[in-house]
Amino acid sequence: MPKFQIRLVQLQEDLNSSNREYAMLGRSSDLMVGTFDSTTLKHAFSATKLGSYHFGIAVRSDHPLAQLEEISFSDLAHQKVLMVPTGISEKNDLLRQQLLEKVPSIQPIDTTGRYDINTFNKAVEENIAMISLTPWKRIHPNLVTVPLKTDITVDYGLLSAKLPGKKTADFLHEFIQINHPKISQ
Repeated sequence: MPKFQIRLVQLQEDLNSSNREYAMLGRSSDLMVGTFDSTTLKHAFSATKLGSYHFGIAVRSDHPLAQLEEISFSDLAHQKVLMVPTGISEKNDLLRQQLLEKVPSIQPIDTTGRYDINTFNKAVEENIAMISLTPWKRIHPNLVTVPLKTDITVDYGLLSAKLPGKKTADFLHEFIQINHPKISQ
């Protein structure tokens, strides 16, 4: 796509939003790659799906769960588990509901919203398990991510404001035509 130039920007945190990064779309950024589901799409942005992530459990490398090949819900019995609060993500809410229904002794620890570096540091410092996703398996040098045995996945893709500017709309249109020709028909 030679007629487009991409400029990478550091997102500034919007501490008033539980969906901090998404709140920046259309303001300090035009596009981002991120997760989405029906709950997050209720906000003022659109998504072009690129794929799906799987859930895992991130733990400190000396945590007993770090030695497992795969973690089942029952492996989390009596564990504190860091997770996003309810209402931010349909898929996270569904996973939380299933976890707590099947293993009521799990102790959910809510984060302040979507994860930031402080969330990963908290998991390390307090040596507690954390719900994680495929791309974060190496996000912190002290954390090991073990796949979680669940059929729930989270879609990810290119996110933009619902009403992007002309340049962003043109980019998305061409991107879809090149990468997803069936969508544009």
